[in-house]
Amino acid sequence: MYRFNFCDMIEPIYFAQYFVFKQNVRSLNNVVNSKLLKSEKAEDFLQAMIKEERLIRKISLELRRILLDMQQNIKYCSKQDYKNYFVMYKEEKHSLFTVNKERIYEGCWEALSEIVPKKFFGNNNNIKIFKKCTKIIIYSMKRQHLYFGKFIKKWDFNFSFWNNLSASQLINVLTNILQWIFKVILSGIISLNFYVTPSQITNDENLLHYFWKNQWQSFYNRKISEMITAKVIIKFHINCVGKKVRKRYTLQEKLKLKLLKKAIPKLVLVLKPNYGYRPIVRYKSEQLNAADKYKIKERLFFLRKLTGKPHEKIEIQFLTLFTKWVERNKPKLFFVKTDLSNAFGSINKTKLLKILYERHQELQKMETSVYMKKKHAQHYKDFVEELRKPLLIHAGSTVYEWREGLVQGYKFSPALSELYYSFMDEIYFSKLLKNHNDLQLFIRVVDDYLYVTDSLEDARLFLKALSNYRNVNYSKTVVNFAHADVSSSRDITFLGFCYNTDNLQVSSASSVFAGDMCYKIGFSAATVNLGMFLENRIGISSIQINYHIFNFYHNSEQLIWNHVFITLCLSANKFCTILSILSDDSEMPKYLSLYKRRVSVRLCNTIIEVLKKNAPIDFAFVYCINHFRYLSFKALLLCARKTSRCSILVPYVNVELAKSNCIYGKWKEHARTVSKNGLNLVEALKDVCRKSDLRQLFKNFDVLPYDFQCYDHKRFFLSL
Repeated sequence: MYRFNFCDMIEPIYFAQYFVFKQNVRSLNNVVNSKLLKSEKAEDFLQAMIKEERLIRKISLELRRILLDMQQNIKYCSKQDYKNYFVMYKEEKHSLFTVNKERIYEGCWEALSEIVPKKFFGNNNNIKIFKKCTKIIIYSMKRQHLYFGKFIKKWDFNFSFWNNLSASQLINVLTNILQWIFKVILSGIISLNFYVTPSQITNDENLLHYFWKNQWQSFYNRKISEMITAKVIIKFHINCVGKKVRKRYTLQEKLKLKLLKKAIPKLVLVLKPNYGYRPIVRYKSEQLNAADKYKIKERLFFLRKLTGKPHEKIEIQFLTLFTKWVERNKPKLFFVKTDLSNAFGSINKTKLLKILYERHQELQKMETSVYMKKKHAQHYKDFVEELRKPLLIHAGSTVYEWREGLVQGYKFSPALSELYYSFMDEIYFSKLLKNHNDLQLFIRVVDDYLYVTDSLEDARLFLKALSNYRNVNYSKTVVNFAHADVSSSRDITFLGFCYNTDNLQVSSASSVFAGDMCYKIGFSAATVNLGMFLENRIGISSIQINYHIFNFYHNSEQLIWNHVFITLCLSANKFCTILSILSDDSEMPKYLSLYKRRVSVRLCNTIIEVLKKNAPIDFAFVYCINHFRYLSFKALLLCARKTSRCSILVPYVNVELAKSNCIYGKWKEHARTVSKNGLNLVEALKDVCRKSDLRQLFKNFDVLPYDFQCYDHKRFFLSL
């Protein structure tokens, strides 16, 4: 069997882009040019598949015949647009159901096995590789790239029809053929029968859901009708004229209309719980040049200046509140957490233009530079023109004008929204916010609000003032006091943090680690370098370490150790998940040194540094560096045991765990200062290592945190 290093030259491919959000694929002609299948010129079909003429001339007659047989098979198997390979159950005919991916895989494989001649594979080894690629693509996550080099290096080329090609040509020809099959044929089979989309139903943000095409279209049409009835969108008259009227257009007018339609973004619906939906526009991915990027950056900076709101981290604001709270002998605090529904769509554009004008006038009065005055004036003029012209979208083949507020997906919507709500907040909450003598905190991030005060009356007044917004989401509003209309809880979750309203301790919200970790990782093209990919996903660049959680001012030592363990479990779970998906079993142990360097040393050192900076002067944090190293390997051990494919790591991790076990292990091998390379620099003290309270506490870390879910490839390939 041939083995080549040329596979390293093959770039990872995101195949799901060819069938995700593909709503307008109605016939085979939308997938592959029918002339290509009907053409009697073999070169046309081979050119589409293999691409390079020099390679087409090089392939053997036998391989040529195999590929042309594939052309005929496609014509025969696609007569019903592949619908005959899938069966819809009776209960699925009248409602929107997520279709089980195993059914989709079985139907796709049945079609592909009839399309691709068996001679092309040659043996069962190659069939297994092809089936595995097919299954990975169907079960893939949003933005998940497939690294072909990993599979092609195992392909068996020991068949006569490959003999005419050199080693590099073999790789190029096979790669081009497989990519064409998956991009065009497999994606066509899926997009002709199913609508594939991510959703916000669960925390699994990268999970793709499959729906029957006709059921999704029916759902989509109903929602578009609702938006038309509510006057959120209206048909754009120029684009809605009939064919007879369009015939009167000049060639120039038709060309202009065609170019206009191409630039119009597509409206997609992202599912929310209980089959609610979020409308989002998707612009065609265009490569912006440096000048365009700079222009966008300048305009966003202009909007930030108009907003005039300084960016202050939530950690700083909360610590200020906590300090005042302690100074005032810890009075009862009242929390209100809420958000706004459809924040962008609820913006009044007339008011927004007025706010834009007023803030621009204020900025011009403050600005002393003539050059900057002119620049600001031009930016203002550009935004006014952009907001006044119709915002066009297309749903199916129909073009609509977006009438209600701003639309999610437009590049300036977040910045314009910030300008609008900052201005309105000043009006609605001015009386509450001007009272600086009170103990209070007001935070809004996009559409999420958190208000804290020591006055129950002010908390109720805040809720009353909030009602000025017609889009308050009262189902998600939570307070920590009795209220007739909203729910109450001692723990308030806000922007990924959970606040104990009695003692002001801060924890990570369970949503940070709940659900399958694989759906929280973006498997981008960077997977081609697995070592680098792991480094960037398990270290401090991807694991959030901030002094909102790692803070001894408002968190107890016991809670801090819980945070340390949860953080290390997040890193260990990512490590095991990535290895389980991308690595061969035999290669896994070699990445343990990377985990030790990035997590057991660097990540732990960062946590220690943050803790030292955020502790009262009179507080002594007593620890041994090996406590952190021990927990990092304990987290890895628990995750490796739960991640079936990573069980091979368990004996190696046990060795590292024994070395760092200063709670019960050999004291003489431990240190309290470690170099960047993991070498012990300063010996630990025995009474520090063997603290009885830590021994008791560390017993809680023999199991993973509640709701922690490790990757299971068997469950993954049986999921919906």
